[in-house]
Amino acid sequence: MPISGPTSYLSTSEDFITHWGLADGLLGAGNEIVLKGGITRAMLVTKKDALITKRTALASKLNLVELARSDLEDRKTTLLAWGNKFNERVRALYSGSKWERSLPVLPSLGDGLGPFSEPMDDIVTLWELLNLDAALPDLILVGGVTQAQFATELAGFRSAFAAHKAAIKVADFTREERNDIQDALYEIFKEYRKAAPGHFEKDAAILDSLPALTPQPGATPAGVTANGEWVAAQLMAKITHSAPSSADVVQLQLRVSSGPDYSTDDEVVVATHTPSDPREFLTAAALSAAGNIAGFKVYEITATGNEKGSNTVIITRPATPP
Repeated sequence: MPISGPTSYLSTSEDFITHWGLADGLLGAGNEIVLKGGITRAMLVTKKDALITKRTALASKLNLVELARSDLEDRKTTLLAWGNKFNERVRALYSGSKWERSLPVLPSLGDGLGPFSEPMDDIVTLWELLNLDAALPDLILVGGVTQAQFATELAGFRSAFAAHKAAIKVADFTREERNDIQDALYEIFKEYRKAAPGHFEKDAAILDSLPALTPQPGATPAGVTANGEWVAAQLMAKITHSAPSSADVVQLQLRVSSGPDYSTDDEVVVATHTPSDPREFLTAAALSAAGNIAGFKVYEITATGNEKGSNTVIITRPATPP
């Protein structure tokens, strides 16, 4: 398969490794193809294995990003709920007073560290002042939430924000390491395509099967329409898709990207179907824990290596069965 993005590097590596092995077999022991810089087929295999290891590491780091994001969102949701209860309680008890006039405007879930934490800091301070007023009883929210609990949760939010940011940075660095390996592989692929013809007659059959680096001329498929749902009974997502858009389509691939924002740079192939297979996929990929969010796309791939992805389907694994 030609290079179409990060997901194609392993299959392309296998194509080159297989072809190189056939070529070396034809050339005989002692005459194997050695590329510029002393690169051998065995070194390509080693580099491919390194890519597998790094891709696994990146998937793990992205899972940590998703876990950190989920924890951060949970803490934001809790603080917003408590903040609303605090404002409502103060308005109910001290309507028209300085306490009500001092209430902050609450942030939204999408706000960053500063915009989110500043009004929450105001609540901590105002709540403390209210509790220090000897003429007033200590304020406790419905559910028994105290000022100390609110302050602790706010500190936890700040820690969760830092953990999420750190997880993103680690994943970014791991992705760059993966990209370096991919770049090195691409150079080996190019050098092999240049070197192989010099070892055989120009009409040799082995040269007719040289792996391609780019898709051959041909139409790009129009893409299918995908839909999805969480199937609680099977603890899996079900992704369905429309009929292939062209008779040229030979594969339909389901790919996944962790988190609410689909990334073609981080997508991973989950499963591959033929056009005659049932038009659905069942998978728990990137949805192993309650609250996980994952994006899915179904790709059409033609025999010439041209491909087109569907619309993105976002699936959230519920915290509790529906």
